[in-house]
Amino acid sequence: MGATATLRRHVVETIKKLDQQRHELKALRYLLDFFPQSMQNRHALPSREDFQISDCQRIYDVLLSAKTQDDATKAIADLDVEDTDIESFLRLGGKFYHSYPQMVKERGKDFRAGTVKVVVPGE
Repeated sequence: MGATATLRRHVVETIKKLDQQRHELKALRYLLDFFPQSMQNRHALPSREDFQISDCQRIYDVLLSAKTQDDATKAIADLDVEDTDIESFLRLGGKFYHSYPQMVKERGKDFRAGTVKVVVPGE
């Protein structure tokens, strides 16, 4: 293995927390808009661990446990989260975000492999 290949293995891509949160919220909004059908193929869904933002993990937990779209929407509205404007999230439409759940799933693998890291600018 050459020096270049070794160097590439140790490069870690960074993504701003706000950008990651935006991607995850779009994925969740798509899943909510097309609930419950969007949650039926569990193999195709991102896992909870694929979500890096704790608010998004909590929203995902609601989607996993809800029986109907109305139940999910009400439970999400009742969440006490730190970094997410839930009212704004619920006003969004998710019909154009069909690719985001897969992107979150793929990116989750990169986070677990250590090749991508969330950063908060200024920290």
